[in-house]
Formats: sequence, C-alpha cells, structure tokens
Amino acid sequence: MASRVILLVGCAGSGKSTYARQQFPGAPIVSADQFFERLAKRFKRTYGQVFDVRKLRDAHSQCEQEFMAAIVRETPIMVVDNTNVQAADRQRYLKMATELGCTTELHVLSPWMHGSPAPSPEEIVNYVRHCHERNIHGVPLGVVTQQFVNLDLPSGIYLTGKPPQFLGPLPIAIEHKI
Repeated sequence: MASRVILLVGCAGSGKSTYARQQFPGAPIVSADQFFERLAKRFKRTYGQVFDVRKLRDAHSQCEQEFMAAIVRETPIMVVDNTNVQAADRQRYLKMATELGCTTELHVLSPWMHGSPAPSPEEIVNYVRHCHERNIHGVPLGVVTQQFVNLDLPSGIYLTGKPPQFLGPLPIAIEHKI
C-alpha cells in the first residue's frame, strides 16, 4: 500500500500542479483534469474544446480509480491534484486512504497564513485574478472566484512563506492514519 497520500488544496491557477511536480518528482499524480487532457490528446483538440461540465462526474470517478490503483501498487507516496476546496471533496480520498492504512496530508496553496490579518477585498480580487490568468485550463474567472470563496480548511496548518506556498507541516491531529 502507498504509505503517504498528499491531497493538494487550492483554486485553479494556485500552483498545485507545479508544486506537485517539483515537490514529489516521480510520484504518481492523479487529477480529474487528466480525464479531459487525455480526451484532448485522443481527439487532437484542446482541453477547452473537450471540457464538458456534464462529464465531471466521470472525470472524478476515473481519478478515484487511478488513486486506488496507485495505492494498491504500493507506491511510497502519491498526490491528488484536484482543487479539493471543500472538505466533502477531500473526504472520499481521506476515507479510502485511511481505510488502507495510509498517512494523509493536506498541502494547501494560498498566499495567506493562519493568524495573519485577513486579506483586504482588493488583495483577494488580485489573487483570484492572478490565479485565473495563470490557470492553464481556461477555468472562467467566476469559477475560480467560487473556488476561493468556498475554500473550507481545517485550522492550524499554516506557516509563513511567499505566495503560493505550502501551508504545513500538518500537526499530528490533522494527519490521518489507521
């Protein structure tokens, strides 16, 4: 079984995929985006041309299957590169991983730290706009905004750093292990 599962958390364009490749080279990385990337490659189209919100359930189902396959292959570490902004989005992966004896970690990419002053409305607008401009899949500004607004995080996992940043390491109370 995989011993360590990393769940990335952040809105589109926050730097999750780059972070995953840089911090966990060679580790299997699964994401719902891969479903649409494969469709785009298969049909010689762009991600934007094949993306269909009605297929998101299929994309997440495939991601979960690949997640389980990576755990069963006994990979020492694996990464889930979805937005995972809602606790319910993460819960499926946390449940599967902990039932199989894996340690799980949330790696949150955000420019604000726990305990720091709340960002101003202008700072939030600028950050969301920045994420929108650099997301490679053409996620609309309204969707990126909703992802940011809906960010649901456990408390106590923040450290200082430059945006975007890894906010951790996680206290033992947030790690999940059976």
